[in-house]
Amino acid sequence: MLLDISRALRAPGEEIFFEHSDCIPPQEIFGEEITFSDVLLKGHFSMAGESLHIQGVLTAVANAVCAGCLKPVAHRIEVDFDEIYTRISRYPQQEEALEEEDDERLEFEGSKVDLAHLALTLAVLELPMRFTCGDDCEALSQLQPDDNTTHACQKDMPDQHPFSALQQLLTKDQEV
Repeated sequence: MLLDISRALRAPGEEIFFEHSDCIPPQEIFGEEITFSDVLLKGHFSMAGESLHIQGVLTAVANAVCAGCLKPVAHRIEVDFDEIYTRISRYPQQEEALEEEDDERLEFEGSKVDLAHLALTLAVLELPMRFTCGDDCEALSQLQPDDNTTHACQKDMPDQHPFSALQQLLTKDQEV
């Protein structure tokens, strides 16, 4: 869906509230399919010259499976955003010069703005490294090592840390 910004085009500088619901297609991330539901962008926008300033909050629910027990997991996403969209010029030679400068800028044309790419980017960047169903997940608790386990190198030198040799060099005033 497109966000209608015609009111901001008619009244530059005036902040206009918006509530925009969007759809993010399923994404395959690290071999796992993640779906999104209840995607909502809420905030305000205003025009300043050829730039559209959009501020607000994205809320959504990411649906995946737990990394331990494979039960379905719903992860709530809430992220603030503050973006500038640039109006595409009607003069192609000006556009070519701008494209060379910044190929990742957000653009719009006419009186409607597509927020799908913004919503997708914000949602994916807010995803956790792995989905878990909670601290009480039996499968994940069985994978956790005991708190009393020590590594072989810690048994040999329990009072030294990996950088102790460097510390000795700094404290002895030796030339290296």
